[in-house]
Amino acid sequence: MLHHVAILYHPHRKKAVSVAEWLAVELHRHGVSSTVGNAWDPDLVAEVGPISDLLVALGGDGTIIQVARTAAPVGVPLLGINLGRVGFLAELTPESLRNQVACIVEERFWIEERTMLDVRLQGTHAWDSALSLNEVSVARGASPRAVHVRTCLGGEDFMTYTADGVLVSTATGSTAYSLAAGGPILYPESRDLLLTPVAPHLHIGRSVILSGDTHVCLTLDSDRPAVVTIDGTQETGLEPGHMVEVVRSETVARFARVAPRRYFYTAIADRLR
Repeated sequence: MLHHVAILYHPHRKKAVSVAEWLAVELHRHGVSSTVGNAWDPDLVAEVGPISDLLVALGGDGTIIQVARTAAPVGVPLLGINLGRVGFLAELTPESLRNQVACIVEERFWIEERTMLDVRLQGTHAWDSALSLNEVSVARGASPRAVHVRTCLGGEDFMTYTADGVLVSTATGSTAYSLAAGGPILYPESRDLLLTPVAPHLHIGRSVILSGDTHVCLTLDSDRPAVVTIDGTQETGLEPGHMVEVVRSETVARFARVAPRRYFYTAIADRLR
């Protein structure tokens, strides 16, 4: 049985706040203590993660990713409650949550482990390393001109893309930016990676599925700056000649699931029909 739950909400969604407060009361009725707070406060998430048996994130996929990236290193499972529009990371809604409180309290859920990426930058940047759940992108940013991105796989040159950008994605990211760029969907617990060009010029516009142990290097081969972005939120400039190294992390994101293991395919069919 759970002892302490951190309930983390999107601060600008009134429904997220009200559902968080309701859930705290319900958990208290079942003898479970809780902390309620802002999901976008990384200091709070880092503080409550180690003392919690479960994290509950209320918001869209962006909120869930934000919490997962901060909480993953301490190994606490995360339960996502979808208040967004797509919600590939959460199978519960505020309405379905009402019938699952006892199940959650009694830990009648299974754990889905999702691959994450360790990202390291070479050069002078606002940050030098990061943890990614979805994808890493090297892209043209605000410039109207395509960038040249040289890709190396396992230390060997693969291809120099002329494109709006190049993505390295996890299975989780396969339903995000990579999907919008025409990439395939990987099953959630796949350890493989995807290399996906965005609007490539005079190249095959298809993703390449990489073994999960592939060391990927993306080097900006253009004569003008570009932008490197982690999960669509953490962004910094990339100068010509600078390199982004991407490897599968030993850290995994652990999601608590109450639905049957086939839930993902049902979600895909519902959301993409």
